[in-house]
Order: sequence, then C-alpha cells, then structure tokens
Amino acid sequence: MSDSACCNSAWKRAAAAVLGVAGTVAVLGFLALHLFRGNQVAPVGAARAAERSRLQRDLQGSNADVLSTYGIVKADNGVYRLPIARAQEVLATEWKDGNAAGRAKLLQRLEASLKAPTFE
Repeated sequence: MSDSACCNSAWKRAAAAVLGVAGTVAVLGFLALHLFRGNQVAPVGAARAAERSRLQRDLQGSNADVLSTYGIVKADNGVYRLPIARAQEVLATEWKDGNAAGRAKLLQRLEASLKAPTFE
C-alpha cells in the first residue's frame, strides 16, 4: 500500500467524522428550535388581562370576610377561625418563650384538632 492511499483513507475517515458531528449538531439544533417555537405561550391580550383582574378582585372580595371575622371550622374538634390580626397576636404571645416552646404548643394543638371524635 502506498502512503497516498493511507492518507486518503485517513482523510476520508476524518471528513466522515466531521460531517457526522456537524450533522448531529444540526439535527439537535433543529429539534431544539422546533421545541422552543412550538411551546411558546401566546401573549396575554387585553381582554384576558381584564378577565383575570376581575376574577382576582372577585376572589379577594369573597375571601375578605373569611380573613377578618371569627367563625367555626370544626366544632367537634374545637377548631375555630380567627381574624388574621388576632391570630398574629395569639402566635406572638405563644412563641414569646422561644421557638421550642411555641413549636411544642403548636404541635399539641395540631394533634388535638386531628383526633377523631369518639361515639361511645
């Protein structure tokens, strides 16, 4: 075999490897571009933005009384609803002794609220 035949086959292998890598990168780039363009969300129009703000106002309006009044959640287990300001005051007084004491009281209340009522 001559030296030119050796070099030609080496060049052919190198060219095939370069073309293979370039082809793979091109295919992956095309797939990435296709996935990126196919998954874009359409921009929010003015009508949809107005509808979303109206729904948010309605939701906040319907929950305003729940957040600011007392109520019964589970009377059987002694779970009641407090206004947010009062709940913050209660937690501040319970946790004034430190994190460990406050956490212990919180866990006691949780366990008491999860107990199933007995019908004996």
